[in-house]
Amino acid sequence: MYVVWVPCYVPVVYHNVYHHYPHHRDIRLYPEVDEDMFVQSASEMEKLMDDARKVVGKISNSHDFANDVMGAAQESDQSKVDSLIRSSGVESPFQADYNPDRMKIHLSASNQQVECCQLTIVLRWRIQ
Repeated sequence: MYVVWVPCYVPVVYHNVYHHYPHHRDIRLYPEVDEDMFVQSASEMEKLMDDARKVVGKISNSHDFANDVMGAAQESDQSKVDSLIRSSGVESPFQADYNPDRMKIHLSASNQQVECCQLTIVLRWRIQ
């Protein structure tokens, strides 16, 4: 163990973790890893990515659908934009935001009442 004096004269004590003395062997600098939430977040993210594929695929494969979404956005008809996005098969909660240059679709998922992951898609429809 070393004592280091800092300018305000408050002693700071730390253990040298590179020496493996028997009584220091069990000291852990970080909390135990619990990967459950991380794994659950990744699982939820797969669902968000599937939803993203659905809406992006529908837009890229259907000029009529793309035209309908752009037209509704141009008219600021949020309920129609949301309805069209939902009709592509999106099941996750989302928020669509648009301006004259692009559309942004923000997908999110919750796990045990905690927002665990988010995915945002930005698609341009006009060059500035």
